[in-house]
Amino acid sequence: MTTRFTDELMSQGLTKRILTLVSEISVTREFERLQKERGLGNEKHRKEVSDLIKECRQALADSLFLWTCQSPLSQDDTLALIGHLETVTAQGDGSLDSVNLALVMALLYCMDVSFIEQGTEDREDLLQALPLLTERQYVSAVHNRLMNNQPWKLPGLQAVCRLAWALSLRVLSQLPQGSALVEFTEADEALADQALLGDVFLFMKEGMLGCESFTQEEFYIRRLHSLITDFLALMPMKVKQLRNRADEDARLVHMSLQMDSELPSSLRKDLDHLMALIGEFYSKDPFGLELALEFWCPTESLQHTSLHGSYLGMAIQRPPHKQVVLSKFVRQMGDLLPSTLYISYLRMLKGLSNGPQCAHYCFSLLKTNGPTHSDNIQGVSGSPVSWEHFFHSLMLYHENLRRDLPNPDAAHYRHPPIRGITQRELEGLTAFLQLLTNIITWSENARLALCEHPQWTPVVVMLGLLQCSVPPVLKAEFLHCLAAFGKSPEIAASLWQSLEYTQILQTVRAPGQRQAAGIEVELNEIESSCEEYPLTRAFCHLISTLVESSLPVNLGAGLRVPGFQPYLNFLRDCVFLPFPTRAYRRPGEKVENFS
Repeated sequence: MTTRFTDELMSQGLTKRILTLVSEISVTREFERLQKERGLGNEKHRKEVSDLIKECRQALADSLFLWTCQSPLSQDDTLALIGHLETVTAQGDGSLDSVNLALVMALLYCMDVSFIEQGTEDREDLLQALPLLTERQYVSAVHNRLMNNQPWKLPGLQAVCRLAWALSLRVLSQLPQGSALVEFTEADEALADQALLGDVFLFMKEGMLGCESFTQEEFYIRRLHSLITDFLALMPMKVKQLRNRADEDARLVHMSLQMDSELPSSLRKDLDHLMALIGEFYSKDPFGLELALEFWCPTESLQHTSLHGSYLGMAIQRPPHKQVVLSKFVRQMGDLLPSTLYISYLRMLKGLSNGPQCAHYCFSLLKTNGPTHSDNIQGVSGSPVSWEHFFHSLMLYHENLRRDLPNPDAAHYRHPPIRGITQRELEGLTAFLQLLTNIITWSENARLALCEHPQWTPVVVMLGLLQCSVPPVLKAEFLHCLAAFGKSPEIAASLWQSLEYTQILQTVRAPGQRQAAGIEVELNEIESSCEEYPLTRAFCHLISTLVESSLPVNLGAGLRVPGFQPYLNFLRDCVFLPFPTRAYRRPGEKVENFS
């Protein structure tokens, strides 16, 4: 009875009615009409009316999205939806609003054929009901509309729809029923090329992920996951072309820098955008889906069925083909990595290590990327994306920078020179530290293994670098990383003692010392003048984590009166009491982190 009722509504033109209302209803237009009839009251009433109008538009768009998740639209309705999307514009920050995002996802679900490879019980029934396979006219009409060279108001949105259609055609071409659609399925490569020219991955990241409501809907997340993974699995030659192009562009950049000439205008950043999209997309997992597991193939033996040797909690038989391809992509992108892609690759790994099992696999990848024993004997270095390379680089920075350790009483300490680390190196170090922090936050085994490594001693090196002249932003990353190490009580106890010894926060003042030193000076003079407080926020995070993990009762014994009091005094008197009166370049920083 329900199906008969809803089918009747759709046949009477509900889709076009919804799209018309979404276009016609606007807060400005409704307010003008209400103002004319004197229907608006005080500010509170105006806010309530405004929210009600926005909710109406959102409910209309959501109803269409929920329908398409279960049943594809007819040919006319699909074309009407595409027609609406052709006129959509972005918000001021380049992202879609939540109403238009719902309508975009509705169209993407109309093109969704992911159930075909899942082999569910109702697969045959779904195939019979899929207009992509049963209605040649439907395929022809949608294909011609998307192949049309008429530009949309948002070229990036047009590119997303083209890519989704290209991937659907690629799946159809692999089915027996697809032989009747060969004139359309042969155009999948051309459509994918057009999508790439429209910066499809950049728009997905900025236009779709940039919308606040994206992470609030599980079906949005699942559909974008299938789009990303289908592109990598179904179009491996296209991915290879992107890598070849990136390698060639890296050579051109290198030559331009050597010759001190301008960068060529033909440079494309498609692979860079793809890695950035993957990193950003998988770094947020509000529903705990851990979809990034599909990018990792278990390295344990096939007979082993422990939790770490399982995929989605099931004993390993043989990893699905798609999983093998995605795992190969992650590993191959790190081989002979050009410097132009180094930071993007680290950010991608950070996103793909988001979750307990993902962090375990990423830790293993970086461990196996290091030089073998025979390599060490022959003097061969391992991959630049390995624990060995990362921690060796950190130790070299520490060696070079600690020679310039400032005298706490010297005037220049108040404005320490930033030398020894270039801007590009700063970005690379930040990306590595964020990756490291993510892995050890999720994986206790990784945390203990890295902390106890006799050659790397990451905690000691980071505490040493905190005493050197490095930018506050980098010091903040060191502190966040130390906080992640401090999640283990056994590490937290020794970290407290190390903090006392290094005097990052000065708890013992030398005789005759006139001024405070350490983080207090950085907060009052450097961060306050910049109106940004990454270092102070990171220090608060570190202290909060250490207090939860382990707080020695004899902290500071032998140097001062034992206890937590100096840290409490700093947090109270220097951080929290003055925070309402400080200036903030980004107002959100005040609200997010100190309230």
